[in-house]
Amino acid sequence: MKNNIIILSLLSILLISCNDNYLNEVPLDRLSPENLLTNEAGFDAAIIGLYQGAREEYVVASNIFEYMTVSTDLAEWGRNDPRGNKDYRLLDGNLNASIVYWDWAYKLMIARANLVLETIDDPNIDISDASRANIKGQALFFRGYTYNFLANIYGGVPIVGERLKVPKFDFTRNSREEVLMFAANDLDEASKLLALEVADGRVPRAAAFHVLSEVYISLGMVTNDDSFYDKSIAAASSVINKEGGDYEIMTSRFGPASSMPGDVFSDVFAHGQINKSSGNKEVIWAHQYESFTLGGATVRNLGNNGPRYWAPFIDRVTSPNNVTNVPADSLNRGIGVNSPTNYVKYDIWKLDWNDMRNSKYNIRRQFYYNGADPEYYGKPIIVDRKSDGELYTKRLDGTFTDLKLDTLSRYYPWIRKIDGTPFNDDVTSGRTSKDLSRIRVAETYLLRAEAYFRKGNNAQAAIDINIVRNRANAITISATDVTEDFILDERARELLVEEPRLRTLIRMGRLVDRVRTYNSAPSAIGGISAGNTIQDFNQFWPIPQKVIDANTGAEFTQNPGYPQ
Repeated sequence: MKNNIIILSLLSILLISCNDNYLNEVPLDRLSPENLLTNEAGFDAAIIGLYQGAREEYVVASNIFEYMTVSTDLAEWGRNDPRGNKDYRLLDGNLNASIVYWDWAYKLMIARANLVLETIDDPNIDISDASRANIKGQALFFRGYTYNFLANIYGGVPIVGERLKVPKFDFTRNSREEVLMFAANDLDEASKLLALEVADGRVPRAAAFHVLSEVYISLGMVTNDDSFYDKSIAAASSVINKEGGDYEIMTSRFGPASSMPGDVFSDVFAHGQINKSSGNKEVIWAHQYESFTLGGATVRNLGNNGPRYWAPFIDRVTSPNNVTNVPADSLNRGIGVNSPTNYVKYDIWKLDWNDMRNSKYNIRRQFYYNGADPEYYGKPIIVDRKSDGELYTKRLDGTFTDLKLDTLSRYYPWIRKIDGTPFNDDVTSGRTSKDLSRIRVAETYLLRAEAYFRKGNNAQAAIDINIVRNRANAITISATDVTEDFILDERARELLVEEPRLRTLIRMGRLVDRVRTYNSAPSAIGGISAGNTIQDFNQFWPIPQKVIDANTGAEFTQNPGYPQ
């Protein structure tokens, strides 16, 4: 009997030992999927990781390089050297820029989204249906957003639709159409799950509709199937008709900024007025920044880098008495790396120089001396061109100095969307604590206008464009004015600083010709520029060489034209 009890006890131990749950160890000394993704708070923490990753997109290439705009038709690299794609011949699979955006997409965004999506549907997790839907919707939004990003930088890329738990060396490239369809499916599902009203910084349902509208335009162009333009129009209309939340284009001045000189366009971008809680119904989604707050900045850099990227190095300008300007409390310190092209400074405003978006409240064209020069302190910087065609400063009596202005990095129009309170009160940092608009209803109208245009309905396209132009008190256009180039011009007028122009131009298949047309001013280094070095195959960026080299289990082709 005693022996039987021993045998039964041993058998029980063996049976328990063979139970899979007994073998699954859950680490308790650190966060892991097993102990984090067990309730609503844990899933929300994972979702916050996605927002943190999304914010990194703006600074992932460093606090100097902002490749989503530089060396496009909008801006040139503001240095006399070949970096920043001023020399497109340096763009290959080993360039850091081609690597960091790929890593951002797959390591930060897609991996984190897949982690949430892997378990959020588990019915055993104690979470309300509404919270479960919203969490899943946010993860799907960011995954769809990221695949749209990849398709409009690299073209066809591998679709990773689930969390990878073991190393994989046999990735293959999906076609660009397949990647866009995957993004569209994620965004479509997200549009059914996301909440209508959300806290500042979170994505509402309208954000999914907005990005979906763009993806459908790309699919229409890739497939030559006009039905995708109908889907794009429907998605954009869902935003405009407020099916995705209470968002609209702002047409009247609002908020504390309305008590100061300005206009409704400057109000939309005033510090403290970016989010809906401040009365701004136009911005659908914005990155959040907060000084002196844990998590209030990016991992790689502090705060909103807008001034560092876009503002001229105005504190390097000297007075006629050769006294240098200093960083000012009212101006964040720029370092002149995104130098606007003449297309931005002049050409897009020729249609209507009095366009509100070109007003002094939105583009600063007049600057002042603020160095320790008693004769010129507080006086306007007066400039003019000499017979050599170069820009020089003038004295108070109107005579020229011999001080030639560096219009590449030190002196050019200042787009005031970047204005804001210095981050951590450090005016020399070139960063602000102002939230950064990423999706806005005015762009939704321009996306719908583009979809109408591609369907051949120029009349309706003109109506949507005029809604945006009417808010700016700009002259209206007619159906005959609507072309692809006009749409790009209007996007430039409306979305300067906000728009990742590189992705827009690649999406439309217009990167190469637009850069050649508008970014060909020769620099001091052998006359090179983005426009005279870009080649036809630069229509997409190269796949990082390290990705190709590591993929030993299957062929992974490089984009045509780049070293294979």
